[in-house]
Amino acid sequence: MPKQSRLAIEDALRATPQAAGRPDVWLLGSSDFSAQLAASKGLPYVFAHHFSGSGTQRALALYRNAFVPSDLGMRPLTFLTANVAVAESQAEAERLVRPNLLSMINLRTGGELGPQPTVEEAERTVIADAHQELAAEMRSRWVVGTADSVRAELEQLASTYAVDEIMIHPIAGAYADDPLDRNPARETTLQLISG
Repeated sequence: MPKQSRLAIEDALRATPQAAGRPDVWLLGSSDFSAQLAASKGLPYVFAHHFSGSGTQRALALYRNAFVPSDLGMRPLTFLTANVAVAESQAEAERLVRPNLLSMINLRTGGELGPQPTVEEAERTVIADAHQELAAEMRSRWVVGTADSVRAELEQLASTYAVDEIMIHPIAGAYADDPLDRNPARETTLQLISG
């Protein structure tokens, strides 16, 4: 492309609004390697507790103990992610997470991946005996219940891992008659938890 044409295009393509600073950089990981990398670069660290859940304490300790201050951070800064579903009752919250649970079982066991089932479809789906232990393990790391119980559990999670923040990943499923362009149960999770 001739130099003059390229300059004309660059003049025509100006991003707005013009950046006035730079975003904070965080490293998201779920392993000892990611924790050590974040520490060596002086980056804030996010542990992906929402899908890993094992090794959280170890990874955060590795990060904190090996942290090297940098222009990106003078002290270790941590948060973790948590799968959360909130409903008016514990039973309803459990119903709402079953579609995600089934999808995660398929993902972890090499099962068929497709659209997440509705709450009604998930209720009719039997979890194979061979996958019961995996299902129980995954579900045990999720924060599911009423607003009060979930808030208390999140506070306990933050205290247990001594993190600066927790990022909520709403995982409530959709009912068959829910609109296709949004997920009311996930919106309700955020509304109820914010009190």
